[in-house]
Amino acid sequence: MRRKGRTVAADMIDGCAAVVDRETAVKAIREVCRYFGGQYLYIPVHKTAGKTTEDLHGVLRDAAGDPAAELMLKKLMALYGGYQIYIPKEETAFHYLIIKEIYEKYDGTGATLGDLCREYDISFNAVYEFYHEYQDSKAQGQFQFEEN
Repeated sequence: MRRKGRTVAADMIDGCAAVVDRETAVKAIREVCRYFGGQYLYIPVHKTAGKTTEDLHGVLRDAAGDPAAELMLKKLMALYGGYQIYIPKEETAFHYLIIKEIYEKYDGTGATLGDLCREYDISFNAVYEFYHEYQDSKAQGQFQFEEN
């Protein structure tokens, strides 16, 4: 099943993976979706001192470090410069990655459940459903993990 927002996030990851390693690109774009998710973001053509550019650079820098952030920002400007794009929420764009992480982290205790709720900013029910969604799909051999 293809979820809304996956295409933009996947394209951003693929673009950034051309200038940094894929793991760094996934981590950085996931942070972009966490910070800007659910809104439109204007990507300038050239680096400017504007608030959006500074915020985007800051998110990339916090996720990947300064040298990688510079490279990814330039790549995103080359790909999307001059356009206003919708940034999907993290839980939409990285749904499969999140349910896999929850499955791996959840040990069945209430304490872990609470930690996961805070970490992913989701409800108890969502953590429980994600855990069982992965478990059921894995048991049926139908789970197709998509990293973005």
